[in-house]
Amino acid sequence: MNQSVFDLLIAHISRFAFDSYLRVCVHLALPEGQEVVSAERYGNSAWASTASITVRDSDGTLHDYFVKVVKGKLAGPRVLGEFSCMSALYKTMPSIVPAPRGSGKCLDSDDYFFLCDYLDIDHRQPDPMRLAESISELHRISVSPTGQFGFHVTPYDGKLPLVAKWDSNWVSFYGKLLEGVYKLDIQINGHRKRLDDAMKITLDKVVPRLLNRLYEEGRTVKPCLIHGDLWEEKIGTNPPMGNIYIFDSCAYYAHHEPVKEYDDRNRLYSLKEKIMYSAHVPGTKAREQALEDMLYLIRKFVNQAWPSDRDDYVNMRDES
Repeated sequence: MNQSVFDLLIAHISRFAFDSYLRVCVHLALPEGQEVVSAERYGNSAWASTASITVRDSDGTLHDYFVKVVKGKLAGPRVLGEFSCMSALYKTMPSIVPAPRGSGKCLDSDDYFFLCDYLDIDHRQPDPMRLAESISELHRISVSPTGQFGFHVTPYDGKLPLVAKWDSNWVSFYGKLLEGVYKLDIQINGHRKRLDDAMKITLDKVVPRLLNRLYEEGRTVKPCLIHGDLWEEKIGTNPPMGNIYIFDSCAYYAHHEPVKEYDDRNRLYSLKEKIMYSAHVPGTKAREQALEDMLYLIRKFVNQAWPSDRDDYVNMRDES
C-alpha cells in the first residue's frame, strides 16, 4: 500500500474513533486520486467495536483493512498486547496470520485502535490436517527472543490480562500463569473454600508432579510461540483456496508436548481456559468443570481423599 495513504488512514482512525455500533460510514478527503472508499461495521466482538475499511490508491488499486477500536481504562495495554502478539505470530509464520499494520491512541478520545489486513474468510470447520500442520509448524519454527517462557508485553485474553513475565522454567511459569487467572476469577466470582483448597493443592503438588517430568532424564523444554486462546471463532478459512488463518491472539512462548502423560497435562492446561472463561462469563459451568478436573488430578497424582460436600460462595467484593 502507498505509504502516504497508510499514514493518512492511521491519522483518520486516530481522529475519528468508531462508536460502539459503527453506524456511520466514514469518508476522508485524501489527496487527489486517493480516498477511503468505505468504512462499515464488521464482525462481532464482546469487548470492542470492529469495522472493515476499503481504501483506493491513486492507481485505482483497492486495499481492505480490519480495524478494532477498544474503550476503557485498559484500552491502551489491551491494544498494545494484541498488536504485539499478532506481530510476533506474523513475523514467525506470515502465511497463517493477517498482517498487523498499526495501532495507537485515537486523538480525540481515550480509545485505542488496532489495524490489520482484512481477509476474506468464514468460520466453517477448518480442514483438521491443514490446521494441525500449520499450528505444529508455528510451534516448531518459533524461537523465543530471550530463550525463556513468557512474552515481552502483557497479553490480554479478552478483556483480562495474563501473567506472562519471562521465566526460564516452564513449571514456574505455568504455575504463575494459572494462579494469576484464578485470582482474576476470584475478583469476579468470589471465594469458594473447596475450590480454593483444590487450587492450592493443584499449584503445590499437581503442577510440579506433571511438569517436572518434562525435565527428567536430561530432557529440556523448548519455548514455543502459541496463539494462547485458539478456538473456533478465532480460526478462519479462505473459501476459494482453503487457506487457514488464526487471529485475535493472546500469544506467549509456552512449549511443545511429548506424548507421555499428555492427556493429564492437557487437563491441567485446560484449567487456565476454563477459569478464564468463568472470570469473563460469571455463572457458567466452567468453574465447576475446573474443580472437577482439579479433583481428578489430585486423586490421581496426590492420592488425597476429598470431601464430597459443597461449600457456598463467599463474595469477597462485599467485604472490606
